Amino acid sequence: MTRKEIIILSAGIGFLIIWIIDLNAPTPVEIQGNFWLEIYFHYVWLMFGLGSLLYFQYSKNLRIKEEEKKAGETKQDIRSRAMKSNKRKN
Repeated sequence: MTRKEIIILSAGIGFLIIWIIDLNAPTPVEIQGNFWLEIYFHYVWLMFGLGSLLYFQYSKNLRIKEEEKKAGETKQDIRSRAMKSNKRKN
């Protein structure tokens, strides 16, 4: 896991913890009774957390694809070297 992935994962988990704490906190008097403001007030932390976790998954998949691509290139290099050495022996 890269440093970038660790930071994104930590941020996502942190946002989810903040959301849980925020759900237990009372809603400010100024926005009580207004449905959409209450939804926005509480669930913005949830959206930040989910966005961070989705970005973590996306960056992890990109890293895995790059590693597989590099591993495939390495295998081809080994095969080409083996073929060259076999030709030299013959």
